[in-house]
Amino acid sequence: MTRPRIVVPGATLALSRRTTRRHFLLHPDEARQMERIYWYCLGHAAQLHGVLVHAACLMSTHAHEVITDVRGEYPKFLETFHRNLALCTKALRGWPEEVFNKRSSGAHTLLTPEAMIESIAYLIANPVEALAVRYAKDWPGAHTLPAHVGTRTIRVERPAHYFDPKNPRWPEVIELRLEMPMALELDYGAELARGRIAERVRQRRHQAWNKAKRTGMPFVGPRRVLRLTHTKRAKSYEAFGSLNPQFAAAGHRGAATEAVKRLRAFRAQYERALGKWTAGDRNACFPEGTWWMRVCHGARCGPGP
Repeated sequence: MTRPRIVVPGATLALSRRTTRRHFLLHPDEARQMERIYWYCLGHAAQLHGVLVHAACLMSTHAHEVITDVRGEYPKFLETFHRNLALCTKALRGWPEEVFNKRSSGAHTLLTPEAMIESIAYLIANPVEALAVRYAKDWPGAHTLPAHVGTRTIRVERPAHYFDPKNPRWPEVIELRLEMPMALELDYGAELARGRIAERVRQRRHQAWNKAKRTGMPFVGPRRVLRLTHTKRAKSYEAFGSLNPQFAAAGHRGAATEAVKRLRAFRAQYERALGKWTAGDRNACFPEGTWWMRVCHGARCGPGP
């Protein structure tokens, strides 16, 4: 069971999810079927749950998204998105087992505009930092570039796998617009924000180039990427048992301190209410932002700490 989380409308979050045993199940293909599946599933879930998508990138073993949870229901968005993506991937690959690993989805709140810039830049530069391609634009799968944030509209047709064309739940075409985060729009303006993101991407790209030169590891290149099979597994070192962060402040100590205080107070009030609930008190009041107890058990929620 995951620890209690604060789910409130208007939060901007960075999301991620990994495949089981690091198999290349989400790998791009020459027919771009996996890219089509990804954009369709993401666009469908975003429309269904009122989520604004700012940037997204689909790597071979994991996916990254930066979104704003307008209605305060991003757990349902993740459930819909990952379920459809997994089922359609299984149909495409002929994969008999689970697609995603058992660990919870990565989801941390971006507290400041700088944290949003950093997360979007990290997402965009991910194919370069993985030494897959030298430039993000060369990644042959679903990806976002700095110029796309706030300007690009992705129009994607329904995939040929899994989705029943006779079912009205699955529209023939879905349009997904990559919106500019409101905090960046207000603080910098759209053009300057895109410039800040592009600058941070360039910095990350040069760091990746220096790493490749220092270690002697070549970039795979887009052609060789497409020749890899979905049964291949990533072999690079990965720390096991690492913590799943709750938020990011990009070095803003004040914002981080306030977030820690709020989270601790939320959990303390949550534990008190849960103790009363398990003792039989159905009038126990959980803090505002409670998700599971409110949605699944109809618990009362009051003002947060």
